[in-house]
Amino acid sequence: MWISIVDLRLSYAAAVLPHASVPATVAQRLLGGMINAALVCAACALVPLPPVGRAGAGAGVALVCVVSQALTGAGPGGAVCGTRLRRTAPPPGPPGRAALKRAGLLLIASLATLGAGPLVMVARTAGRAGWETTWFDRVSTTSVVSTRSRASYTLVIEGRPLALRAPTVLGRDPEALPEFDGAQLLAVLPEETTLSKTHALLEPTLSGVIVTDLRSTNRTFVVEVGHFRELVPGRGELVARGSTVYFGQAECSIR
Repeated sequence: MWISIVDLRLSYAAAVLPHASVPATVAQRLLGGMINAALVCAACALVPLPPVGRAGAGAGVALVCVVSQALTGAGPGGAVCGTRLRRTAPPPGPPGRAALKRAGLLLIASLATLGAGPLVMVARTAGRAGWETTWFDRVSTTSVVSTRSRASYTLVIEGRPLALRAPTVLGRDPEALPEFDGAQLLAVLPEETTLSKTHALLEPTLSGVIVTDLRSTNRTFVVEVGHFRELVPGRGELVARGSTVYFGQAECSIR
């Protein structure tokens, strides 16, 4: 048993960690959920048993999906669509009980809305920044990441090119964020006093870089297609490739 659990953790790390910087798309999440629901419905409808037995078969399939997600991060739908569930709160590793909690919340929302609630909540996250974007994600401290998509950018900070492939906390001497346990720390421009010690969180996605000002002293500004805007502290906003970000007075080009 000990070996099997270790193997599951290693397979989870190999599947999730290299790609943890890319949130799953709305299409991936919806399709994965519909695949799992279709398997449950198929078991209820097609198993040659009395109604009670069919209900039991459906419940068994649902349990297998949830347990698989708890141990490996993916049920059948996630495996097909290339998504994994990760825990946003420490310790790192497979979702475990967080996946069970999330499944319970999904069940409650589905029963209360005849299945429409979770679909609407996921669909409404389209175009929004950040990892924890739905009610059941926030409460269960989980997020869904893509294992197929690789987002890679180059940050040019005051002429110095730096690779961005994973969530990164940037500043003069950044500190780790408990809510983003796996985020990398990037210390730049130690002499630039307008750059806070822990200034911003950068999350690469396929659509651009999600930049979150971490309540810095001199704020964060974006120049995008000739438009200048100030980021709201604590709220992640999508910044397109080719834009320029100012962390205080420190200039950063996203390529």
